[in-house]
Amino acid sequence: MKQLGDKLVNSPICDSDACYESEFQTQEGVVKTWLCMTSGYTSNTTMTLDSESLKQTLELTAELIKDLRQDHEPPGGGEVLAWFPTAITMPNKGMIFPEPIKNGIKIKHKGLVLDEWMWTVVKAIPIPKEEQKKYPDPTNPGTFYKNKMDMKNLKRFNKLCFMDAAEELGMFTKPVTSED
Repeated sequence: MKQLGDKLVNSPICDSDACYESEFQTQEGVVKTWLCMTSGYTSNTTMTLDSESLKQTLELTAELIKDLRQDHEPPGGGEVLAWFPTAITMPNKGMIFPEPIKNGIKIKHKGLVLDEWMWTVVKAIPIPKEEQKKYPDPTNPGTFYKNKMDMKNLKRFNKLCFMDAAEELGMFTKPVTSED
């Protein structure tokens, strides 16, 4: 896959001008992707309403994310696409995900009020070396996780403050390199 270009465009979700568009050359052809840095919604040109990609996504996606789906034309026009709130996991930094909220209390039933959700940020914290054996990595037998998610100290952000949530997670900081 080769990146062909990227730019900022207006978001079909919230009309902000902070929607990041990338274009890639794949074996199947050119694919455009979008991530609105205001709303946190994402889509790509394979997510047409009758596509196999959308069917597979719906099979593998959490119910809340499916419930929050919106259908819009992409920036610049074209066939209507399914847009979903993103969920990001960075093992050494943490996670951002949409979470249902009702009057400050988590909704735990199907009577979900979809307007009442927020972005939740949890940071990764180191697991002490002597405790790492309690956290095996199922994808790499014989290895253990070095970090876990700190669910006790989460932070929440308004549904149109995805960029603030991403900044809280440290997505925009450059990695620190040590000079030996």
